Amino acid sequence: MTIQDALEKAKRQRQALQRGGLHLTEIPRPEPGGSRPIEREFPRVDYDLDACEAARILVPENTSLDVGSALAAYRMLRTRVLHRMRANRWTTLAITSPGPGEGKSVTALNLALSIAREKNNNVFLIDLDMNNPSVCRYLGIEPPRGIVRFFTGEVEAEDVLFTIGIDRLVLAGGVETTAFSSELLASGRLELLLDTIRRIAHQPLVLLDLPPVLSTDDFLVTAPRVDATLLVIAEGRTRRDGLQRTLDLLSGFTLAGVMLNRSHERVTDYYSRHYAYYRQSSASS
Repeated sequence: MTIQDALEKAKRQRQALQRGGLHLTEIPRPEPGGSRPIEREFPRVDYDLDACEAARILVPENTSLDVGSALAAYRMLRTRVLHRMRANRWTTLAITSPGPGEGKSVTALNLALSIAREKNNNVFLIDLDMNNPSVCRYLGIEPPRGIVRFFTGEVEAEDVLFTIGIDRLVLAGGVETTAFSSELLASGRLELLLDTIRRIAHQPLVLLDLPPVLSTDDFLVTAPRVDATLLVIAEGRTRRDGLQRTLDLLSGFTLAGVMLNRSHERVTDYYSRHYAYYRQSSASS
């Protein structure tokens, strides 16, 4: 992109804001060589390998699983998700589930790791499940500043971003919980965080790990602020009535797809028992 192109883009965004329009950031196809890695600009917190293995997180050193099958499954998920995001110029993707314990946070983490390995985009994973934060727990870490402190106004957006030593992957999360997550998410601080990420990173992809749809109203508060949603369901755990209620609530938003987790059916030879398939929603690409 030339300087003139950048100026024209900024002008269009200012005009949209003046008209009361939404602040939309385009996501063009990645340029040859990918975007510039930015993870070195943030504090590093080293993950605990034992914690990652216990949670089935596919960090490079994890050899406790049938890693080849799991990696292949997430490559397939990554390819389908990125195809839809690039086709629709989406930059933000919420990841949620109908209820707890269906694997949304594991999916969010492993999808973020898989996208980072592609080396075309900087990917940001934001744990917004402030009732039951799992991302940092699964990694066995506690960041210097938790994301709740940002939403309460104690620290700035840049202060809660950190890396775990994986190229092109930046995270925000924590271990602190709050009973006022819905109010905090509605406060306008989320827009500030997303704007900060767009300012400091070139062509960022932002994944947001949200609370289960049926547990709180956090998803309904956040969904209008993201481009699309990936729904994670678990065989043997997700109830049919719960799934239907979830789909009813999602009907007003863009559903990128549904991932079946913990399936006993091997869809292809590359899929493990835990990661079955991604089904694109009926929404047009």
